[in-house]
Amino acid sequence: MKLVLMQPYFFPYIGYFTLIKHSDVFVVFDTAQYIRRGWVHRNRIIGSSGEPVYVNASILKAPQSTPIHQIELNSTSKWKQEFYKKMEVYKTVAPHYPEVYQLMEDCLNRPVSSLSDLNVYALKEISNYLGISQNITRLSELEVEFKDVQEPDDWGLEVSQYYGVDTYINAPGGQEFYNKEKYKKKGIEMFFYKTKLTPYDQKLSGFQPGLSIIDVMMFNTKQEIHQMIDDFEVL
Repeated sequence: MKLVLMQPYFFPYIGYFTLIKHSDVFVVFDTAQYIRRGWVHRNRIIGSSGEPVYVNASILKAPQSTPIHQIELNSTSKWKQEFYKKMEVYKTVAPHYPEVYQLMEDCLNRPVSSLSDLNVYALKEISNYLGISQNITRLSELEVEFKDVQEPDDWGLEVSQYYGVDTYINAPGGQEFYNKEKYKKKGIEMFFYKTKLTPYDQKLSGFQPGLSIIDVMMFNTKQEIHQMIDDFEVL
């Protein structure tokens, strides 16, 4: 049984969905401290000049130590209008613009007040759109107190033991934070899944890899996206 523990990223890149598809339990690490310059409130799509630009959710100011699930969204619609405006770059070039634009509207119009609620809802809706079977739950909703967390990789170990899994997987960026031997001593194998970011036609002279799943969905069929999601190496 495979488990993933990841922070709730804002319309994340395709590798995030590799982890969702290829895990049995996907736990959203929404009790982690919110990082202002991370991927929880923003991501990148293609801009009008062909270079990546950020799309982001507007949030209310909060103390530095605030956990992700307590970060509140700005209730004004201005940031949503800016989001939609930036997506218009796809209107005349992306074959799947109508359905993906509608999906984005459905996600952003969901009546939620927290950033975490928005991100988790979007993850589930995109997974449903792509036909990915998912078992997404939130750490903040688990009725358990983790007392033995002293190092960054202890969270994954504690959650793995809570669910009784034998395999823990993560994105390659987490390699520097995890001690495989620590997990192995507890009977848990650890692997990192590196999605290969297969190039696709973005109607540009070059290819911009690692953009939001929004960009991937704009230019590719669901079947093609599944092929990309499944094209990964195990580290």
